[in-house]
Amino acid sequence: MFFNFAVLLAGAGFAVAQSLSSQCQSTLLNISASSSAACLNPSGLISLAITNSSSTSIIPGVNTWLSGMCSQSACSNSTLQTVVTDLISGCSTELSSLGLTTTDPTALVSSIEAAYPTIRQVMCLKDTSTSTLCVPELLTNIQSATTTLSLSNIVALATKMISGQSTGIPSSAICINCTKAAYTVLSQDLPSIASTSQSALSSECGANYTDGQMPSGIQESASNSSSTTTSGGVIALSVGSLNMGAAVVAAVSAAFAILA
Repeated sequence: MFFNFAVLLAGAGFAVAQSLSSQCQSTLLNISASSSAACLNPSGLISLAITNSSSTSIIPGVNTWLSGMCSQSACSNSTLQTVVTDLISGCSTELSSLGLTTTDPTALVSSIEAAYPTIRQVMCLKDTSTSTLCVPELLTNIQSATTTLSLSNIVALATKMISGQSTGIPSSAICINCTKAAYTVLSQDLPSIASTSQSALSSECGANYTDGQMPSGIQESASNSSSTTTSGGVIALSVGSLNMGAAVVAAVSAAFAILA
């Protein structure tokens, strides 16, 4: 499922972020201080730093970051290119440790630009029945069914997934309207990504979860301010290149969270 892929990326990102080089730390601080990067709300990720323990949940910090990011205008392609180029220059070792190829910056920038509008749309989905963003709602469900989602526990969860062990996450925690809405958005704009999880999602949650219909009560909360990012329509990039873009998002988010 796409959820499993996201957890694996986040887990790997958090693990790597705990041993950042001084050069990468400096790069991330410069990005955080840049007014042009406000569309990513990097300062909102700093609040996650205080949750870097084995007992404190990351969910409040995630909610704070996403709430701020979703209220900002979308990043322009120019901003994304600048951020990615700076990351490749300052954090190449950390990105390489995640298996990300940084020898072709143009391809990486293209992957980020292509995936960003849809990833932002998914991350800003909101459940109107609870007035809660979907990502923290899903995380809360998982936490209630398993254990506190601290940074260390997320790394442990990712480790279990990698080794094929049971995570103990019940279908009832994942098979919610937010999940269906996320899949629907992905199937429309990034079908190559959605297709990799269609069978598993149908099996676990039912065929209606992959019928392409947006469930009631879920709305898009991302700011609709104009930007020059590419959005809408089917994006013809390989699954590998789109996964690369998503992996950078996860790694950078984790790095900002650990940095402070």
